[in-house]
Amino acid sequence: MSENFAFLLPVVLTLFGVAFLVVGRFGNRAALFWGAGYLCAALGFLAPLLEVIVPVPVVAMVADAAFLAAFLFYSHGLVTHFEAPRLVGLRLAIAAIAYAGTTYAVLIAGSLRCELFINDIACSLLMLVAMLSSWRRPRNWLDRALLCAVIFVMLETTVRTIVFFVMAGTLAMGEFIGSAYAYIMQITATIGALVLALTALSSVALRIVERHRKAAEEDPLTGLLNRRGFEQFIDENGRAAKKEAAIIVADIDWFKSVNDCYGHAAGDNVIREVAALLRTLSWPEVAVARFGGEEFIAYLPNCRLPDAHTLANAVRLALSERNLERIGIDRAITASFGVAVTAAGDHTIHDAISRADRLLYLAKSSGRNRVVSNAADTSVASTPKLFVVRDDAEAHSRR
Repeated sequence: MSENFAFLLPVVLTLFGVAFLVVGRFGNRAALFWGAGYLCAALGFLAPLLEVIVPVPVVAMVADAAFLAAFLFYSHGLVTHFEAPRLVGLRLAIAAIAYAGTTYAVLIAGSLRCELFINDIACSLLMLVAMLSSWRRPRNWLDRALLCAVIFVMLETTVRTIVFFVMAGTLAMGEFIGSAYAYIMQITATIGALVLALTALSSVALRIVERHRKAAEEDPLTGLLNRRGFEQFIDENGRAAKKEAAIIVADIDWFKSVNDCYGHAAGDNVIREVAALLRTLSWPEVAVARFGGEEFIAYLPNCRLPDAHTLANAVRLALSERNLERIGIDRAITASFGVAVTAAGDHTIHDAISRADRLLYLAKSSGRNRVVSNAADTSVASTPKLFVVRDDAEAHSRR
């Protein structure tokens, strides 16, 4: 039975190591470190096979180095996953001091108890440092499960090591492989490896899915939502608004002339400037998206028309007064805005978006650099009244 476990554990560790490396090819650096750690751990458990060709002390030194390297990689994978402080110097110092201690225990003192105690406690310390560094970084329940798995591995390693240190007696190094302790270690290490690997793989996989979803729903130039991301946000959150929601549609004025006069790189910088201003919209749960080209849209749940109009005008003023010389633009850049709110007869939010879009084009045709908002009572079939903020007057004027 002991021989079966001695064969099974390196196979399990190797399989997990390969799985992490495969996942790491999808752009997750933490998975690469986890994979390297599991392969090092597999090497550590395979080290006793070297006893047929090298002395036992050499086997012990190889195994100790492999396990320390494994936990160094585990701990680095953990802090990389959580984007926590790396503390590389501290972790390397712990590993170096531990290896020096195990070298003394093996080559000079000849103490198996001291060797395993130093090595295993150092492995736990490496994980402890990484865990404390990452403690406040979990994003979801899988991240918290990963930290719990790390705690389990630390406790299993520490308790087992202390019990062995107290009860091992004068067990010689050459007798370790066939000992009851080695058998128990293989069982508990297998459990720990499974728990840690499954939670780490799940957490890493979720990060990869989230990253690809973000890439699919985010505009790469501005970091705002793209059309797909905006639609997804509306589907998930649009029905939560208990009162009317507002839509602000914005379009940069004369944007083609910016590209023609200053180049497309300058045009991209202007788009980023407008996006940065739209991010300043101070409204709970606001969603801002770039719908393509120089057009933007903002969704403000539970927002009345006057409030949305005021917010849009604040962005308009901030843009027109913004000094853009630092990005190579020596003239003012303006934008036009259309603002609408949802109505009782709307089938979807797209009805309000369509109204805001029509009002935007009215702002464009009325001279640009202005906010036009629909103030009509939608229950009355009449020509809409409009609030217009002109470029030469800051007050609302009724049109």
